[in-house]
Amino acid sequence: MLTTIGSGTDFIVYRKDLSQCKFVSAGIEADLELDQVLLKVDKFALTANNISYAVVGETLGYWDFFPVADEAWGRIPAWGFAEVIRSKKDNVVEGDRVFGFVPMSTHLILQPDAVSQEGFVDASPHRNKFATLYNQYQLVKHNPLYIPEYEDHWALFWPLFMSAFVLDEFLSENNFFGAQAILISSASSKTAIALTFLLSRKQSSQCQIIGLTSPANLPFVKDLGYYNQVLTYDQIQLLPNNLSVVYVDIAGDKNLLRTLHNYFQNMKYSCLLGATHRTPQSGLEINNKLPGPYPKFFFVPEEMHKRVQQLGANVFYEYFDQSWSQFLLSISKWIVLINSTGQALVERTYLDILAGHSQPNQGYVLSLRTRSVQ
Repeated sequence: MLTTIGSGTDFIVYRKDLSQCKFVSAGIEADLELDQVLLKVDKFALTANNISYAVVGETLGYWDFFPVADEAWGRIPAWGFAEVIRSKKDNVVEGDRVFGFVPMSTHLILQPDAVSQEGFVDASPHRNKFATLYNQYQLVKHNPLYIPEYEDHWALFWPLFMSAFVLDEFLSENNFFGAQAILISSASSKTAIALTFLLSRKQSSQCQIIGLTSPANLPFVKDLGYYNQVLTYDQIQLLPNNLSVVYVDIAGDKNLLRTLHNYFQNMKYSCLLGATHRTPQSGLEINNKLPGPYPKFFFVPEEMHKRVQQLGANVFYEYFDQSWSQFLLSISKWIVLINSTGQALVERTYLDILAGHSQPNQGYVLSLRTRSVQ
């Protein structure tokens, strides 16, 4: 029988209705198995990207990263920082601080493998089926890019920037499919901002970057200075319908997807990168009868693996690190960081983001820190 040394907390949501959420107690096992470590989750970012994980959780298995006993409920994965508070793994010591995929919880047990100065991979049996990107944990003490003052920026943007970086590389490799413009929905989202930052550094004058957003977010998106043109969703017809475009779908809105595919007669490429618009029309299922190229789901871990194989890990991460450092300087000019600790504030923030009430210039970094286990 397992013994516990205290009670942790999990934030869980009802998988069929994401607006239903609650906190549950979770026993913390006293005796780790060989090669396991116990982490205390310090902080995690909450953005529209986490809502996307939940929206496509059934299809892509995001509910399986951090399972709960009642499968009708689930823990939404997040990106954040945690501290090793118990270890039965060589070279992973108590006090080590890591960054990676964490649940919205107070504690987490991992089974580190392939430990190096840079970090380790979680080899827990239930996570073997997932891409390495999600199972990697960075040890910050040996990371030359790690600056404690930028932890919140890191939690908010690192995974989104990685997605944007890989897509930017893919589009560049394909010469942007010969398009005159790149059309990006949910232009105020952090993923879109990261992608547009990268595109704006290399695009020729023949290939414009056009953002689609809501009227409320229009001034913010324009002020970023990354896009060549910003339109609201009801202004699409201001663009010529013979314009050759690449469409990057971050909204995940099927009605919008259908509208764009029917309007643009020369769509060169169409891909789904997110699902920030939580509506009955959001998700991964795509109508194969749409005119133009079939919309493809852009699976970042797969494309990242291809890129690493082509360039080698050292070259890939060197290039990524250079771009990431430049991006950090850029976002520091406008991002407003909001830190919240405690169950009530975590729940309120989650429901606000779920309902689309958060402001695009705000970044939420949350914590369920507890003093019950040290």
